[in-house]
Amino acid sequence: MKTSLFGFKKTAVINEHETGLLFRDGQFVSELKPGKHVFRNRSSTELIVKTFDLRERSLQVQGQELLSADQVALKVSAVVAYRVVDALKLYRAMEFPEVALYADVQLALRQIVATLSAEDFLAKKSGFATELKTLLNERFTSAGLKLERADIRDVMLPADLKRAFTEALKSKHEANAALEKARSEAAALRTLANAAKLMRENPELLSLRYLQTLSEVGASSGNTLVLGLTEAGNLAATKA
Repeated sequence: MKTSLFGFKKTAVINEHETGLLFRDGQFVSELKPGKHVFRNRSSTELIVKTFDLRERSLQVQGQELLSADQVALKVSAVVAYRVVDALKLYRAMEFPEVALYADVQLALRQIVATLSAEDFLAKKSGFATELKTLLNERFTSAGLKLERADIRDVMLPADLKRAFTEALKSKHEANAALEKARSEAAALRTLANAAKLMRENPELLSLRYLQTLSEVGASSGNTLVLGLTEAGNLAATKA
């Protein structure tokens, strides 16, 4: 905000979340701290006070259409948070800070997206906060700003590519499920094969297992047991 002060005696109030810059006839005089400031001035001299808000600000860059390395058009949104730390440097660097910073974020996003395929960019989307902040930090610092945060928020795919990615993801999950089922079945077969081998080599194990089963079944009421000979004798004869 700019306030022009004419006349012999004028006042300017700087709020506690602000800082002010005092100019006399277009030349910087001093920085004004929060509080009420009284100026005595000749009527022929122009005094101007520019105030700058020091609170954190958020800049949102919406839906920028950018081409990936494999020429896929992606709509990318980003958000950055910053605050003024050097008002004079900002005043001298940028006439319209938000417009200039918006363009800087656009260029940084384009630089990131253009180096990767669409698939790689989507896979690593959540990890680009550090890279985006690094690309923007020098520009913000040179303008008297402190970049607090920078992150890619949303990525939108073209409708046909979105369907293709969805189908590919579904196929991948189905293939993984089938592979896991096959592994479980193979593990179960190996367990059964190992058990059969142990019983062939040690027929007494079959008898013990038989007695264990009788014990388990007999523990419940209402069951009918039909007892017969086990195969332990046959297994022993086969082993002999």
